Amino acid sequence: MKKIFKIAIFVFILFAGFHAFANNAAQGIRSFKAGRYQEAMSYLMKPDAQRDAKAVNLVGYLYDEGLGVAKNAEVANQWYRKAAEMGFAKAQFNLGLSYQYGSGVSKDESEAVKWFRKAAEQKYFKAESKMGYLTAEGIGVKQDYKEAMKWYRRAAEHGDHGAYADIGLFYDKGEGVTKDPNQAVQYYILGAEKGNGRAQLFLADCYAKGNGIRQDNERALHWYREAAKNGNVMAMQELAAIYAKGRLGVRKNEAESQRWLEMAREKETHS
Repeated sequence: MKKIFKIAIFVFILFAGFHAFANNAAQGIRSFKAGRYQEAMSYLMKPDAQRDAKAVNLVGYLYDEGLGVAKNAEVANQWYRKAAEMGFAKAQFNLGLSYQYGSGVSKDESEAVKWFRKAAEQKYFKAESKMGYLTAEGIGVKQDYKEAMKWYRRAAEHGDHGAYADIGLFYDKGEGVTKDPNQAVQYYILGAEKGNGRAQLFLADCYAKGNGIRQDNERALHWYREAAKNGNVMAMQELAAIYAKGRLGVRKNEAESQRWLEMAREKETHS
């Protein structure tokens, strides 16, 4: 009977400890989402909560942005690294960004690629798209359009709708694949229908010029407007030019042109 009682006490203590750990990490994250940053930090800094990689990464973010604590990129990276070494993909991506741009560490593109790759291998789509971009540009890694295309395809499969626009561009330019404007349009359509502003802009351009698809003024205007609604500055500027010159079947309208220009300027100011 005593043996059973001791086992019960041990299980209770073990469960209570795990419950407290879970609560500290979870409460810190809830406080962060509510905008109570100092309160969030008080929970996240508890030793047991720091065994949670998501909580550790969040501490790094708070230091990175100066939320509830003094802004400190070097300290932020210490926390990002800790979470990254725990295998947390988002922290690996954040640490990669720090090395890419030299934020709180010496700029090191090869080191950035190392951490982006680790995150990408865990199917973190932001890292997959980043690997696509860096590989296409030859930044920190050998330039290879075919390899870049593979990363962008993976990113699209895992939820990055903007990757469809990038894949379309490869077909538009014939980089790593045979040039195929119609295939490019198909990818732009995929991204546009999922609400990506860049894909909507590229699709509008194709309709306006008849590139890879039948020229259609109405569809071009529709997608320029959709892209603009999604905050795409280039679409706003294009609409301003369309109304200023009376292109794509619309009448010249200086007031409408100025309206789109002002929207573009405001968006750029607050970007």
